[in-house]
Amino acid sequence: MTLPPNLITNKTARLPGDYKRQVDAALHPKRKKQDLEQKFLDVWTVVAPHHLGLPLRGFQFHPTRRWKFDFAFPEIHVAVEIEGLIGGVGGRHQRMAGYQGDCEKYREAAKLGWLVLRYTGQEIVQRPVQIVEEVVEVLKKRSATEP
Repeated sequence: MTLPPNLITNKTARLPGDYKRQVDAALHPKRKKQDLEQKFLDVWTVVAPHHLGLPLRGFQFHPTRRWKFDFAFPEIHVAVEIEGLIGGVGGRHQRMAGYQGDCEKYREAAKLGWLVLRYTGQEIVQRPVQIVEEVVEVLKKRSATEP
C-alpha cells in the first residue's frame, strides 16, 4: 500500500487526529452524491426490466415546497433517496438541522402517499445490483395494488 506523497506523517501532525484523518481520506476517498446517483442509474439500465423505464431524477414531489427526490416513479408514488454522508465529518446529515429537515421531508412525502426507499452511499457502492432488484420488487408490488 502506497500513500500519497503529500500525506503528513505522524511526526509532523499538529494534532493527534490529523494523521488518522489524512490516512483515512487517502485510503477512502469521498464519493460525490452525483457519482452515487449515476452508479444507481447505470445499474438500473442493465438490471431493471425495460418496461419500467427510467426513474425521474430530481423529481419535485411537494406542491409548495422545493423538496426533490433523487429518483421517483410518480405514477405509483415510489421514490429512491441516496442519503449523503452519515458517519463522517461535516456532512449535512451530521447536523441536527439537516437531519430534522430530512425527517420533515419524509413525513410530508408519507402524507402525500409516497413510499420512500432510503439507501446509504455505501450501500450503493457495495451492493448496487441488489438495491436495484429491491426497488424493482417494490415497484411490482406497488403497481399490483394500485387501482
